[in-house]
Amino acid sequence: MIGLDFFLDRFGVLLSVLFVFIGLMSFIYSLVTIKQKGHRLEYYLMLLLIVGSGVGVALSYNLLLIFIFWEISTFAIWRTVGFYRKEKDIYAANITFFINFAAAAVMLIGLVILYLDNGTFNFFEIKIYNDLASVLILIGILAKSVTIPLHIWLVPAYKSVPSAIGGCLAGIAENIGVILFFRLFTMGNYFAPEFFNVIAWLAIATSIIAGGAALLSNDLRELLAFSTISQVGFILLGFAVGGTYGMMGGVLYILAHALAKSGLFYGVGLIEDVTGKSDLNAIHGMLKISPVLGVSMALLAGSLVGFFPMIGFFAKLGVIIGAVESAGYFGIGAIIAAVFTIVYVVRFYNKLFFGEKTGKIKGISYTGLTVVFVFALVSLLLGIFIYFPVNYLTGNGGF
Repeated sequence: MIGLDFFLDRFGVLLSVLFVFIGLMSFIYSLVTIKQKGHRLEYYLMLLLIVGSGVGVALSYNLLLIFIFWEISTFAIWRTVGFYRKEKDIYAANITFFINFAAAAVMLIGLVILYLDNGTFNFFEIKIYNDLASVLILIGILAKSVTIPLHIWLVPAYKSVPSAIGGCLAGIAENIGVILFFRLFTMGNYFAPEFFNVIAWLAIATSIIAGGAALLSNDLRELLAFSTISQVGFILLGFAVGGTYGMMGGVLYILAHALAKSGLFYGVGLIEDVTGKSDLNAIHGMLKISPVLGVSMALLAGSLVGFFPMIGFFAKLGVIIGAVESAGYFGIGAIIAAVFTIVYVVRFYNKLFFGEKTGKIKGISYTGLTVVFVFALVSLLLGIFIYFPVNYLTGNGGF
């Protein structure tokens, strides 16, 4: 333990390294894509706040301090979604802020109830779990982790946010909710199995429904948004079904999805920049234009789908095994959700990268390409050397 209500465990340290890495890549990508001089200082400050709030949540054991970081994240997301100051951007930012702030206010009531029952905000010392408090806290978690029906803010947010910050939303901000769920609800025997069964069903429904929506989406950012909703649902499923495989799969899936979705978001940003389009049906032949981008996004898409040897393969396999061990019907639900991911990702990649080139194409930023390639390379290396993150998490005093 260290002071200021922070602690260093292996789960928190791993996530902190992940978040700082995504923040660094986002900063590099921003240098070549953020050109609005009037708001650049604000932009970089908000980027720093998103990364810092993610690290704060990952390393804090004080629920009040976690709430403060939670709201810092909400504020930073609100400002970045409205960065371009257009009418639709301001609307998206306000919707994002209202839903997250309202859900967090409800969550705060639950945290206060826990404090009154236990006399502490330290989640290691909480022994009395009031059912009402748990439900109120869960509402805040579901809104931040874009779980249906509190997911509605993400699509407009993704459509408005600068591509350079979109990876931070997918890789950092939307993981805060599942981190708190893992810390508060799964690190003890405080709840009846029925509680986790309800969460598991909600996670499966979210993953399947959002996967179906992604399959029907033709707007690149809308597709990415529904994909994020679906994949975060898969993470929540791992934590809800529990067990060694479910928990490990959920943790690895945070890592896998954060890397894959951040890289894909930045890849889509490059495609939007060089084509001036965001309609999936209007963009073809990107593999001929940039083989590096094509290969990099193929690896990232493969990790999201769960293809061997990407880290996403081991993460998704862990969640599915954990779901099967918990109940056969949870396993079936997890497999259906995984199939939806395969179908919409294959459609997404096929339309973008194959076929004849359409329209006039500008040169692709080498810096942006490098960032996407690095995300793909890290996802591949973590899969090939999966022993290292697994051994680190399961070491003495660890996971």
